[in-house]
Amino acid sequence: MVVMRHDHRMWAVIGIYSGREDNVFWRRLPSEGGKVEAAGAKALSTGDAEPLGHNIIHSVINPIRRLTGAIHVYGGDYFRAERSEWDPETLLEERFNVEKTMRLFQEANARL
Repeated sequence: MVVMRHDHRMWAVIGIYSGREDNVFWRRLPSEGGKVEAAGAKALSTGDAEPLGHNIIHSVINPIRRLTGAIHVYGGDYFRAERSEWDPETLLEERFNVEKTMRLFQEANARL
């Protein structure tokens, strides 16, 4: 499963209790109208925890064939915050679409 580039606009902590999660971190290109570029990555495994600052942009990939279990703690209302996501082809910023993200998780769960 892949969760495309998004921000939280609040701090968060990710704790992995089963499996793996690869995070790619992105930075805005100020002169490119909201476009982002990859700026780093971190692989998280069982027992790892990673704090994310309020301005972090990341995408998430489960690189293994089994489910990854993670606890995400957010410093605000994840579903009501004004957030952004970035188009996978153009890397341009768009308004975060909660419904689209929920469908992504439902489709991934249905494939199991």
